[in-house]
Amino acid sequence: MKNSILITLTLTLIMSSCNTDMSNKTIGFVTGDNADLKWHLGTQDAVDVVIAVDELWANQDYESMRPYFADTVKVWRPNGVYTDTFDSFVESINNGSNVSWSFDYAFSVDLNPEIGGEHVQDGFTITYPATEDSNERTDYQHESYFVADGKIITLNQFSIRNAEQN
Repeated sequence: MKNSILITLTLTLIMSSCNTDMSNKTIGFVTGDNADLKWHLGTQDAVDVVIAVDELWANQDYESMRPYFADTVKVWRPNGVYTDTFDSFVESINNGSNVSWSFDYAFSVDLNPEIGGEHVQDGFTITYPATEDSNERTDYQHESYFVADGKIITLNQFSIRNAEQN
């Protein structure tokens, strides 16, 4: 009986000292106006917006993508093209080559969970087909979305050529 009480007391003490509240865990830093804030883990909901858009994009179903974007979405493409409406963004991707890609990762972080909006980061391996002027090539692309209330507000795309192809 004494052993049972001792074990129960010890387990209670250990369990009460464990911090199981991960909601306030913060990491990293930012500079400027938000220097007093740190990054928090985001939500699956924001990641799900990007996953849904990727599936529609792969099927070139641009009109079905529209509800996921703010009308005044700001997009910076890796080729230097900047657009500030959904329609101009779609036009910019329709002018590109016919590429294929694999969706490699996605996660979300939130700078201030009290005000809403999350920063979704994702990555792709993009294959550009051979043309008369160039061989097939592979680029690695990282994208940074700001998603608020289920809509993409900004999208920044960054691309790097696979060094083995140079």
